[in-house]
Amino acid sequence: MARTRVPSEQLNFRSANTGTTLLDTYLEDAEMGGLSLSVLLQKIFNAATGNVDAFTFTYDNTAGAEKMNLKIGTDGATAEIASFTQLFLDLNNFKATALNDMGVKQAAAATSATNAATSETNSETSNQSSIAAKVASEAARDLSQTYATQAFQTTPTTIAENIIISQMYGSLFNGSSL
Repeated sequence: MARTRVPSEQLNFRSANTGTTLLDTYLEDAEMGGLSLSVLLQKIFNAATGNVDAFTFTYDNTAGAEKMNLKIGTDGATAEIASFTQLFLDLNNFKATALNDMGVKQAAAATSATNAATSETNSETSNQSSIAAKVASEAARDLSQTYATQAFQTTPTTIAENIIISQMYGSLFNGSSL
């Protein structure tokens, strides 16, 4: 039985994204680097899972050489894309400075607390001394008022007694040769 074949140059591929293209041209354009389309797809997808496996990122956390690497495809070379060495060095320096500053602030706060306690004690002592001085001054005032009152009350009597005594003894010694 005879078969009729359609030459590939007559088959069109219609795409909603790129329009109509000859199927032969479309497939030839998909082959790159001398590799068939299936080999190219194996470089992009993981054959076991079907997940995209075109890029592999790795992180090297060796102290002093922290970096991120990128590998494109399964047979591509690994290339460093970012170095974190300076970043971690800066972070450690910032951390050390912050801890040091925190220690200084903590010591200053402790000194301030000690000074506040001393000031409170001194204030309480001054308050007690002030109360004692007030009580002593009130007692002195009361005593001086008592003495003033006694002096005021006895002054006329004392003057009168002195007048009498001087009158009595004055006439006794009048003309005396003593």
